[in-house]
Parts: sequence; structure tokens; C-alpha cells
Amino acid sequence: MTVNRGLFYGDGMKWIKLFFPVVMLALSGCAGYHVGSTLDPSIRSVSLSIVNKTDEPSIEVAVMKALRAELQMDGRLEVRPLEEADAVLTVTLTRFALQPLAFNRRQGSQAEEYRMTITASSLLSDAESSKVLLENPVIQGDGEFLFDSDLTTAKRGALPKAAADLARKVVSTTVTAW
Repeated sequence: MTVNRGLFYGDGMKWIKLFFPVVMLALSGCAGYHVGSTLDPSIRSVSLSIVNKTDEPSIEVAVMKALRAELQMDGRLEVRPLEEADAVLTVTLTRFALQPLAFNRRQGSQAEEYRMTITASSLLSDAESSKVLLENPVIQGDGEFLFDSDLTTAKRGALPKAAADLARKVVSTTVTAW
């Protein structure tokens, strides 16, 4: 068996000499970015508040459940009552929309698949001073679902998906910095 030493000596070394500076240059472009928390280290707990300004009744219940679950899974903030919390996270639901995605071939006007979108804003404020710590004016959560025979039942089944997507984005923008 012969070993090709050309990779380590001669022509191969030229490629390494050219490749190494290119890699280092590319990596240096990321020097200003870091992943971390946007939160002050003193903020360890949060109280949740959901305001529903949409015409869709009771969606705040699904969003609150999803938000609690996402915060618990993330683990950086503990959900507490207002009296015990370091900060207050207020999520205001501003829009609820259904968009048809696919239609029945035989009955062209009848949608078979929909996208549910919940639009919200979030505001993180200090529990004692009410000083705004972080504000995100527009966050959207989506969930797709198939139309069965009843749109109300199908929407009820899809709401947890859209609420979970919204909660994931709210928590991500609240606790993670790029």
C-alpha cells in the first residue's frame, strides 16, 4: 500500500496555507456576535399576563398554557405570582387570522388546509419600578391544520400548535441575545 505524501508535503501544503487564512477570516466575521441572555442577572423570575385584544374568544388560555410550558422548558426564568416575581412579562394578543392554504379539487372554493396565525406584542417590565426592560412590538405564531367537517373543532385542535409557536418565539426573544 502506498501513502500519498503529496497532501502533507509539496502541493497539499499549499492548499492548507491558502485554506487556513480563509477560514480564520470567515470566523473573525462572527467576532461581534454572541449568544447569551438579554436579561439582567438579577431577573430570575417572571409573572405572566396575557391580554386578548382579538375577536377570538379564549385564545389567551392556550397561549398562557404554552408560555408557561416554554418558560419551564427553557429554565432561565421561573414563573411566579406577581408579588414574588422580579419582572412582569405581558403578552398582548393583537390579531388572530386563518389563511386557506389548499383547496378541494372538486369544490374549488372549499379550503382543505388552513394556517392559523396569532400575532402579539410582548413587554417585559421590572416588577417593582414598572420600568420597561424589553419590548417586542410584533411576534407571530403559526400552526397549520386540515379542515375536517367542522371548522370550529379543527381550529380548537390547531390552537395549541400556534400558541406553542408563539410562546417559543416570545421566550426566545425575551431571554436570548444575538
